[in-house]
Amino acid sequence: MNIRGGTLITRDGPVEGDITVADGRISAVEPRKPLSDGDVDATGLWVLPGGVDPHTHFGMPLSGGISSLGWRNSSTAALLGGTTTVVDFANPAVGEPLGAAVQRWRDMADGTILCDYGLHVTVTDTSPERLAEIPGLVSVGLPTFKGFLAYKGRLMLSAAHMKTLMAAVREAGGLLLVHAEDGEMNAVAEKVLLDLGRIGPSYHPDAHPAESEEKAVAEVLALAAETGCPLEIVHISLARSAELLNTARAAGHASLVGEVCLHHLMADDSLYQAGHEAALGAICSPPLRPRENGDGLWDMLADGRLDMLATDHCEFPLAVKARAAGGGFPAVPNGCGGVGERLVLSYTQGVATGRMTPARWIDTLATRPAELMGLGDRKGALTPGFDADIVLFDPEPSYRWEPLGPSDRAGSIWAGLPARGVVKDVWLRGTRVVQGGRLVSNTPGGCFLPRLLNSRKD
Repeated sequence: MNIRGGTLITRDGPVEGDITVADGRISAVEPRKPLSDGDVDATGLWVLPGGVDPHTHFGMPLSGGISSLGWRNSSTAALLGGTTTVVDFANPAVGEPLGAAVQRWRDMADGTILCDYGLHVTVTDTSPERLAEIPGLVSVGLPTFKGFLAYKGRLMLSAAHMKTLMAAVREAGGLLLVHAEDGEMNAVAEKVLLDLGRIGPSYHPDAHPAESEEKAVAEVLALAAETGCPLEIVHISLARSAELLNTARAAGHASLVGEVCLHHLMADDSLYQAGHEAALGAICSPPLRPRENGDGLWDMLADGRLDMLATDHCEFPLAVKARAAGGGFPAVPNGCGGVGERLVLSYTQGVATGRMTPARWIDTLATRPAELMGLGDRKGALTPGFDADIVLFDPEPSYRWEPLGPSDRAGSIWAGLPARGVVKDVWLRGTRVVQGGRLVSNTPGGCFLPRLLNSRKD
């Protein structure tokens, strides 16, 4: 297969060229040639590598069901939105071995998911027995782990336990992802609100003050410096948090990664005052912040102070959130959608406005996430030998793009947002899975991806 006539968008800039695909991989990238019978005509379109979303929750078991509308629906949205690879999270139950949780997640995803996927492993138990599993997981392609400073009484690790986890991850050659909010501070703020009877969804952000994130970010950066553990701070919601991370980088800790999510760039805390349903849809942690804070995050993503753009995709039907809201905002499941919207909306607000170059845009969506997540030898770039994960994107379509997914969705935070650009065709490992903006087949074609950190070096 040849894809001819398009503009290839790479981290080094746009290239006028053609792509040849053979046996599921990109076999050649060459100067443009005339179209022949059987070629894919990409004239007037941008040719992108398939997006890599390093932070999703596609089918997380919950007491009332599962998150994100399940593996099939969420991966369908991913493909329609130009994302061909995600890295999800295996979350052990209390007392469950880490390896058993990984197998449980794979049992749910394999044969159901439509896009390719890898797994992070959440660690809430730092007993010697659990930590002893980490080297083995790294050796079989699961080199990234997650710890929490948030969610007291559920997932939160003390500073001492976080330090222990960091030492184990560093020793095994892994990377630790941390949700950096201060669980103690949030618990106190939540109790004050509940004691005052302030239980509606509009009070959710008051239980997650900015000071909580700043304090936790500073703490985890200090622990990373002390232990030498490679660290990624996920879903950074404050420009101040990103500044702290970059100060630590400047001080000599090079193995630091900063992730920002789509909703913290595109939406703001005005939704908490826009009515009950809007506030429910906006319940996520960390919460949405003031608009000017999002502007600062955009600047940092554009100039490289933040490394990559993820989604933390974890959406629920609005009806599910509404039922839970009867128990007050703490009972409402946290999360927003975004895996289907990430490419188009970031193009609209980033590239089309001039905030970000096309090269930096695709670097944040595909190339850099692939490298940082241990997929830099096969995903995220239009490079010979890489998987033929390819997206044809129309930057100036003649029709309007619509948010993806079911009508009853917490992702309604995207409703009404202006959007430019359309994902037209998508290939996953050389097989066309989206054509003309429509899914070609419902047959699950995604596979699990073992990962190796630092698999590609500049």
